[in-house]
Amino acid sequence: MSSREYKKRPQDCDCQTSWCMLHRVAFFVPFGFGLGRLNRTDPDTMSKEKLESLVKNMEIMLSEVEQLKIHCTKQTEEVNQVVQELRRENRELTEKYELICQDLKEAKEAIAQLQDTKFAFEAKERQAQKLNRQL
Repeated sequence: MSSREYKKRPQDCDCQTSWCMLHRVAFFVPFGFGLGRLNRTDPDTMSKEKLESLVKNMEIMLSEVEQLKIHCTKQTEEVNQVVQELRRENRELTEKYELICQDLKEAKEAIAQLQDTKFAFEAKERQAQKLNRQL
């Protein structure tokens, strides 16, 4: 049974089950096989079939928990790889951003110098026209 097959709430179940959490892993225990039932029942009075059924269900649940553990371990490894890749991409993008910011700063400085040169040239031109008129 995969983790996607688990129902989120007990009322969503299509059979009689109780909701259990073990190390934050959700699984279902059929009614009659919960730990509370075991605590109230004397093992000597429990039928052999019920004990065998209980053992079988517990083995199945342990197997499912182990499968979930393996699945979660694999997913954790995959997520860690994705996180490392994203961190690398983030470093690269940060470096590119810093280079672009430096280029933009240099471009703004060059534009400012060109505007100053333009204004100085226009002022000299007006001065030359003024002198031509006076002559």
